[in-house]
Amino acid sequence: MFAVFLIIIFFIIQLPLNANDFNNLYSDLEKVLNQREHYSEMKEARIDSVRSMICKGMSYEALFNHYHRMYEEYLTYRSDSALYYINKAEEMAERTGNLEHIKLAKISRSNLLATSGYFSQALGLLDDVNIAKTDTALLIEYYKAYEWVYSVWSEYSDDDYFTPQYKKKEIEYNDSLLHVLPVGSKDYYYWLGEYKARTGDQPGAQKAYEAALENLPVNTRLYACVTCGLAFAHKNQGHLDDYEKYLILSAISDNVCPLKENLAMQELAFHIFLKKDGSLERANRYLNYSMEDAVFYVNRLRMLEIARKFPSIVNAYQNENLEKSNRLTWAISVISALMVLVIVLLLFNKNRLKQVKTAKMELDALNDKLQNLNVELLKTNNTREEYMSLFLELCAAYIEKLNRYQDLVKRKVKAKQADDLLKLSTNKMNEADAKRFFVNFDTSFLTLYPNFVNEFNALLRDGEAIYPDKGGLLNTELRIFALIRLGIKDSSSIATLLFYSPQTIYNYRTAVRNKARNRDDFEEQVKKLCQTIV
Repeated sequence: MFAVFLIIIFFIIQLPLNANDFNNLYSDLEKVLNQREHYSEMKEARIDSVRSMICKGMSYEALFNHYHRMYEEYLTYRSDSALYYINKAEEMAERTGNLEHIKLAKISRSNLLATSGYFSQALGLLDDVNIAKTDTALLIEYYKAYEWVYSVWSEYSDDDYFTPQYKKKEIEYNDSLLHVLPVGSKDYYYWLGEYKARTGDQPGAQKAYEAALENLPVNTRLYACVTCGLAFAHKNQGHLDDYEKYLILSAISDNVCPLKENLAMQELAFHIFLKKDGSLERANRYLNYSMEDAVFYVNRLRMLEIARKFPSIVNAYQNENLEKSNRLTWAISVISALMVLVIVLLLFNKNRLKQVKTAKMELDALNDKLQNLNVELLKTNNTREEYMSLFLELCAAYIEKLNRYQDLVKRKVKAKQADDLLKLSTNKMNEADAKRFFVNFDTSFLTLYPNFVNEFNALLRDGEAIYPDKGGLLNTELRIFALIRLGIKDSSSIATLLFYSPQTIYNYRTAVRNKARNRDDFEEQVKKLCQTIV
């Protein structure tokens, strides 16, 4: 995941800037800031792994190397811990009498003292180092230390007398450093960029920094330094968008490493503040992060810079607002009368629009209601037509049957077969007619109330549901309560319609009522089922 993030950052710096690029850059920075604690934990874990290698019985030479490595881990992270381990490293160097280690310890201590604001003490230590017969690697560190002392001292002084002197010395040691660094290395291009920037060649500085930045991992201190230097090279050329871009990339690197001794976040906060583009909350938050890092590191220089610059930025911001306010005053006076007229017209127009909108909403509501009524009416008409057809078919069938029965009676009377007529009058409706009646009734009722069976069973206890036989529509129990739903509640009337005795109907009703969840109000609840007719 982290490798993917580094690849994304690499491609971002190759692209031309636009609003979306800035949004993406700030989005990446916010993601990193949200994980500040995670990166610090990773740093602490790395330090712990180095510390765990230190054990009893190690030679002074090995202890020096481990202590110095601990110092390097803490150098840009926490000054008091870095001081502790450089003290331990120097003690091991003194015990072994290794002159190169003693020199390296003094140079390292001077770096730390300069970073913490003890410039003269740092310079005193370096002046005490004899560089005769010193190898190139140590000489590089020696010139870097001198350059660093004068660099931070000039920042701290910030005056017209000492600052130019310190900057001159800074350039001299920068030049000396270039003579001992391997030409073409990343360090060489970085320090070449520093030298050109300090001597006024900003395009040359930009070119050198870009050479150093190529394929440089974002999780390295050198990446943070190069992007910060590149930001200032662009600023000095008036390329403020690129200045902001590389400050963001440097701030990302500072937090990923993480480096508590940093400058980019502070500069980015001030830049955002000066832009006055409505990002004051972000500027304030970034400044707080910068102060948090300075306090954590115990970096007096950075804390002083923040305390020194912030009031001047606030005053400049207030003065600019005052100037804008003065420019706007006359404009406000001129357009005040017009604004009143515009407001009146807007209110009038708003009222008219509101009336039109209300009328339109009412009309739309009426149209919707009319459409719904038309749909319902169409459904009702279709239903009426279906049942009219069914009723006519049923009437026709019974008229035909009645005619046949009448013809039969006439024939029996003419034949003087009265006994046969008596036998016919006592017969009930035959099974085929009853079945046809039930099919017509079931079909009609379920067409009107298609959810009757499910709603009816919801009134019964679990496991007591009543369903018609397979392939059927309704059974006897369901027909009884279908008639009750239609308002026929007298058992005698129900018995007549279903061709049963009243006692049989009563027994069915009682048996089903005993299955109900609420036995007392069961039949009243049945009457309220399926309130909507299809």
